[in-house]
Amino acid sequence: MILYEADRLSTDALLYIRWLLEKHKNTKVFFCCSDVSKLQPIKPLCSVLKLLPPSRDEIIQVLEFIAKQEGIHLPYRLAEKIADSSKNNLRQAIRSFEATWQKTNRLMEDQVILTGWEDDIAMIAKKITQEQSSKQ
Repeated sequence: MILYEADRLSTDALLYIRWLLEKHKNTKVFFCCSDVSKLQPIKPLCSVLKLLPPSRDEIIQVLEFIAKQEGIHLPYRLAEKIADSSKNNLRQAIRSFEATWQKTNRLMEDQVILTGWEDDIAMIAKKITQEQSSKQ
């Protein structure tokens, strides 16, 4: 079992998980989190592993792999730009790659990199501030 953002779990939830882990000792659970200090109730039962974010080169390799699997020509310089704009966030890089591809269906080195749903939210916010009405 994998629990993402486990540091957002309530203390009660963590205590219940601790009880389950003590009862079922052969169960393997992975807790993914940004702040391990918030997992105090279960920390004695866990082995803590710190994983570093992917490097720029690793992100480029993943983008190239996805492009190859999807039959998309991804210029190397555009892959570099996407990796740089993602700030070592692989999910963001993949979202940007997908959003940019969906917008143009042809990738070029010098094109604008989109960020996916973040662009939609920015556009909605802009419309709301321009026309403050119940319609918006």
